[in-house]
Amino acid sequence: MKEDKRFYTFVFAPTAKSQLRKINIPHNVLYAILGFAVVGLLTVGYGAYRLAEHAVVVAKLNLMQQKVRDLQAENQEVKSQKSMVVSRLAALDTTQRKLAETSGINRQNDISKELIGQGGPDGNASMTDIERMTAALESELRQIKDVFDKNQVQLSSTPSGWPVRGYITDGFGYRNNPFGGGGTENHAGLDIATNHGTAIQSTADGIVIYAGVYGGYGNVVVIDHGYGITTRYGHMSRIDVQVGQQVTRGKQIGAVGSTGRSTAPHCHYEVRLHDRPVNPLNYLSVGRL
Repeated sequence: MKEDKRFYTFVFAPTAKSQLRKINIPHNVLYAILGFAVVGLLTVGYGAYRLAEHAVVVAKLNLMQQKVRDLQAENQEVKSQKSMVVSRLAALDTTQRKLAETSGINRQNDISKELIGQGGPDGNASMTDIERMTAALESELRQIKDVFDKNQVQLSSTPSGWPVRGYITDGFGYRNNPFGGGGTENHAGLDIATNHGTAIQSTADGIVIYAGVYGGYGNVVVIDHGYGITTRYGHMSRIDVQVGQQVTRGKQIGAVGSTGRSTAPHCHYEVRLHDRPVNPLNYLSVGRL
């Protein structure tokens, strides 16, 4: 095999005034140097690529760790909020239990017991459980509101207070005939004496079902308060309402007079239950005269 005697000559001058120098590099040596250089470049390139790839992985890992920390913080906040909601539900349930007892409603759910069974505010109550408990409380609260609204309507429709300020001259029940001739008669209400023209007020909410002259009552106003209760205000000198008008407690409906079967200015006041006269003192307080 013949020896490769080819070589490359490199001529260079260290400075502008220096003598030229020659270096002879064998052909094989130059190729070996170039080969090593290429391998080195490839190695450096591959190392740079792996380093960049590692940097990307580290960046992604850091991002994921940050997201995990954010989720953990968010989860802790949700747990705190859920604990607060459950605590408020338990407090609301306690208050609502008292309202239910007051309104006579039989409770279908006992939220407090359910919360205790699930370990209290820091227990394992899920959002589904919380939503279900909230819906149950809302449903019960609507029932309680309906009862209270009905009671409020009934209360406002129940006679209370006095139609006029004055003093009672005749009470409910049998009395001596005030027009002479002896004997007794059944008096269906109270006679409250006061000055002529004094305003007469409705003692409860209701609807006027009669306003005009009616036998011995003279000028009279009859108000239907619902629940079988009506009131009558007799011997008026003036009527200030008309049939079908809705009135509220304290509304002026007329003025004191002495019309009809009367001996002096006064307000004849009746309370009737299912059209049967009852003693107004069962509904009213004498102390409010």
